[in-house]
Amino acid sequence: MITTVLKTLASLNPQLRAQFITTLLFRSGTMAFPFLAAYLLGQGRYDAAAIGLVVAAFGAGALLADLSAGPLLQRVPARTVMLGALTLNAAVLVVAPAVSAIWLLLALTFFWGVCYEAYTPANYMATVTHSSEAERKIAFSCNRLAINIGMGIGPALGGLLFAWAPSALFYLNAAMVLAAALFYALSTRHAGRAQANKPAPTAAPATPASASAPAGDGRFWAVFGLALPIHLAYALPPTLLGAYVINQLGLPSWWAGLLFSANAFCVVLFELPLNVAMQKLSHARSLTIGYSLAAAGFMLMGVSANPFMLLAGTLLWTLGEMIVFPSLLYYVSEVSAPQQMGRNMGLYSAGVNIGLMAAPQLALALGPQAGAQAWWLSGALVAAALLLILAIRRQPRLWLVEQRA
Repeated sequence: MITTVLKTLASLNPQLRAQFITTLLFRSGTMAFPFLAAYLLGQGRYDAAAIGLVVAAFGAGALLADLSAGPLLQRVPARTVMLGALTLNAAVLVVAPAVSAIWLLLALTFFWGVCYEAYTPANYMATVTHSSEAERKIAFSCNRLAINIGMGIGPALGGLLFAWAPSALFYLNAAMVLAAALFYALSTRHAGRAQANKPAPTAAPATPASASAPAGDGRFWAVFGLALPIHLAYALPPTLLGAYVINQLGLPSWWAGLLFSANAFCVVLFELPLNVAMQKLSHARSLTIGYSLAAAGFMLMGVSANPFMLLAGTLLWTLGEMIVFPSLLYYVSEVSAPQQMGRNMGLYSAGVNIGLMAAPQLALALGPQAGAQAWWLSGALVAAALLLILAIRRQPRLWLVEQRA
């Protein structure tokens, strides 16, 4: 498996390799935000309500960045947006420890969320630009690999550093983000010059038939809606799994750690080889398999308090995750006209953030001991989305009909 991963990464073209390493550096530097609430509590200046507002401001800024991605990427090259987002992100991190006034902290954290998230749709756009249709799904899988490895490294290092010098998290995070920006700027400088010297198009670019309006836009909105249950369901593990296992089921905390570790281990080691093996499957077949596994896994999480059942459920929804997310990104890129690509990638990212914001509210609405119901409901929503995929997969205005298996 490791050999397959290394060979696949080596086979990427220089632009995609640069994006992989840049994303890995950027995400590996994500140390400050996971400990932001703990850092602010340690300052002794703010109550819990104020800290909740500060953390929420980051999410609001991230959502604004996603919704603004379309107009921005129509006017500014993705490379420029990525470099700007990284540089401004580093600047915010350097300033943050010196800010104490709550209104200024709210504004700064909101801007931090904008800078942090602006990188994501621009990175997706650059992936589409620098990959052929045949290699795009693998390119998105490599992007997810960089994110998952980085998000494992960053918080782990942050936890060690926080115990020693909490404010140092911001400065080390800034240095890592700045290193990512410098690496990307140097490794893609030739592409940047070519883009700058490229004459402005005198006419709108040709639109492939697969993404042509009005069918292309209808297909995008169809998959956008069908992806929302997935975003909601996969927001449950990071927000609910620990509390569900420890507080509601009364299992030892190491079981929660084991479930998180099983998910991370499988995603890092198997996602890329799995997507290489499934590369020739049609969008409908890939998503049908992925949604089926996800629905079964989430429903199994609510079946019983037996930890081995939880582990089986985790492995099922993890397998679904490894298939669904690269497939969704690939499909969105396929049904998006060139002039709508930035908008659609931004809206897809917004869907992820909507899921992260809505999942805790869903869990709270179901009651303090309703963890099992939350897993069941999320699995049922994914199953309903699966049935809709099966129903529309032969409707050309709602789905890209393919000849592949």
